[in-house]
Amino acid sequence: MYKFFTLFLLTSLGSMLLAQPHWETMVKADHNWNYLIGDSQAPASWYTNGYNDSLWKTAKGSFGFGDGDDATVLTIRYSLYIRHSFTISDKSIIDSLILDIDYDDAYVVYLNGSLVSRSFNVETDFPSYNYSPTIDHEALMYLGQQPSRVGIPNSHLVEGENVIAVQGINVNPTSSDFSLAPFLQVKIDAAGIVYEDVPQWFVDPDAIYESNLPIIAIETANGQSVPDEPKIDAHMGIVDNEDGMNKYPGNYNGYDGKIGIELRGQTSMGFPKKGYGLETRLETGENNNVPLLGMPPENDWVLHGPYSDKSLIRNVLAYHFAREMGQYAPRTRLCELFLNNTYSGVYVLVEKIKKDTFRVDVGKLTPDEINGRGLTGGYIFKIDKGNEPYWTSPYASINNTDLNFLYHYPDPYMMPVVQKDYIKDFVTDFENALAGAQFQDPVLGYKPYIDMQSFVDFYLVNEVSKNVDGYRISTYLHKDKDKIDRVSPIKAGPVWDFNIAFGNANYLDASVISGWQSEQPAGDRSPPFWWTRFKEDPEYLHLLQSSWNTYRNTILSETRVDQVIDSLTTLLADAQQRNFSAFPILDRHIWPNNYVGGTYANEINYLKNWIFDRMAWMDSNLDRHLFPNSVPGNADPEGMYLKIFPNPVNNEFSLALNV
Repeated sequence: MYKFFTLFLLTSLGSMLLAQPHWETMVKADHNWNYLIGDSQAPASWYTNGYNDSLWKTAKGSFGFGDGDDATVLTIRYSLYIRHSFTISDKSIIDSLILDIDYDDAYVVYLNGSLVSRSFNVETDFPSYNYSPTIDHEALMYLGQQPSRVGIPNSHLVEGENVIAVQGINVNPTSSDFSLAPFLQVKIDAAGIVYEDVPQWFVDPDAIYESNLPIIAIETANGQSVPDEPKIDAHMGIVDNEDGMNKYPGNYNGYDGKIGIELRGQTSMGFPKKGYGLETRLETGENNNVPLLGMPPENDWVLHGPYSDKSLIRNVLAYHFAREMGQYAPRTRLCELFLNNTYSGVYVLVEKIKKDTFRVDVGKLTPDEINGRGLTGGYIFKIDKGNEPYWTSPYASINNTDLNFLYHYPDPYMMPVVQKDYIKDFVTDFENALAGAQFQDPVLGYKPYIDMQSFVDFYLVNEVSKNVDGYRISTYLHKDKDKIDRVSPIKAGPVWDFNIAFGNANYLDASVISGWQSEQPAGDRSPPFWWTRFKEDPEYLHLLQSSWNTYRNTILSETRVDQVIDSLTTLLADAQQRNFSAFPILDRHIWPNNYVGGTYANEINYLKNWIFDRMAWMDSNLDRHLFPNSVPGNADPEGMYLKIFPNPVNNEFSLALNV
């Protein structure tokens, strides 16, 4: 009797638990699918319920080749079309529907004849069989990661027969791999298992997450994949409880409103963890300047998703150093991101570089300012990749290749020619003066054209990190309007993009402790001649050495750097575990890693030791005479002159003997 009673209780308890809403799998990749290899255009109605696919072949998914995890190996040159039918007896018990899909390289999904999802790299609803995705995408599940997830309105389901149809697309006919593995997951409000248990890898989208970091939740309309461009409408909520833990789902007290969102980045576009550009908007679609996570109000933001940077903090660290030097650099906040109810890892919310009182504080330049002081600023321009309008310097890079300057602000497509010519001519005048025989002259040389301290600080941040992209890519410069009594010089910065700096790149000697990155030739994108030429000027060299010595005793002391890194990794103690559970890459080489640590602690130790070794090398190489021209012992005193600077002198001065 006792045993019978216990069994009754357990059975009843199990029935009550299963009667609670729970997730099941309605369609699995390893179900039988009818398929057609798309070496030519599929019939026009192939994705509709009424289409007769009886002549198609049948096999279990997943489908593909090249990754070693496909149930049915098929060599796909262009597209693969698959269809699967399933039955719903009672639609009323289905609360929610999500698509989990693993793919390489692109896909489009139709449910009962309606488009319900397409990957971020597909820009049309009905792609041709030989459609070329905008970029490739690597499958994730064979790497131990979660498939991509999209929420689908359950209104697309019907009682009776349903049909899911999927077009998988390869990036090109010679691609080395292809994958397609779709799953439909449903939240059921009924007792027992109606369909099938969810796979072991399934993550409940309704589970409560807790984090000491702010949580950002973004939902696109109908779970639409975020495209490269243009921005699409979405909703963003931020949970930011300063005095306690943050929960998701939770109360959106940091922001709760409309945004525009698009993919951003170049190399990172091919990573499973994407970067995003955000624009906070009013319900009317207009820009909405708001403060986010303690940063000053604006409407343009970046969500940086560190992936190859397994420390997760290289950008945060570099921007911190630049701000401590007294220069503007983008403010940052570490956070965790949920995109369409899917955990997306640790991210960094970053201020986008733009003209703003709290960002790059240059004067507004309107199209009608075409003469006088109004024409003189403000301008933001950069040495970078890109398709924006640019001008080419009359001086080649250190590798004797073209050096192009891209217009950034004002909008280069709206700038009058006279404004483009003004900043081009001003920069060219600076380069002429720097290259000229009298370049050290305080009036006739380069000094009236630049803010020397900003160039010194820009140099030191890029050199202490040995930034492989420094000087030649993502190199911003800006110029304000002239003052009534003086010319506003060019300022270097803000610094930008350090995720493969600090010993994280295995090319161009970027992880070698010794050497100056500013002197490293880099193919057709090499640094300008400026940085080596500056060192031939004793006044610049003195400022460089004295600034370095000051920083090494304060913001760049080993103790201070160690404290900053420890404070950031303490914040990330729990979040980094969730990040690397979603993206298990700590023991994998991700381009262009120079070091693979296997654990987060090892990655952080490598970062610290690399910085300490790098600073020690810079100590020994900045604490000596870098001026390349020495005076031989038998030099003729005729034609020599002695220079004392700075003038006026305050506390200390330097002597330079020029021949």
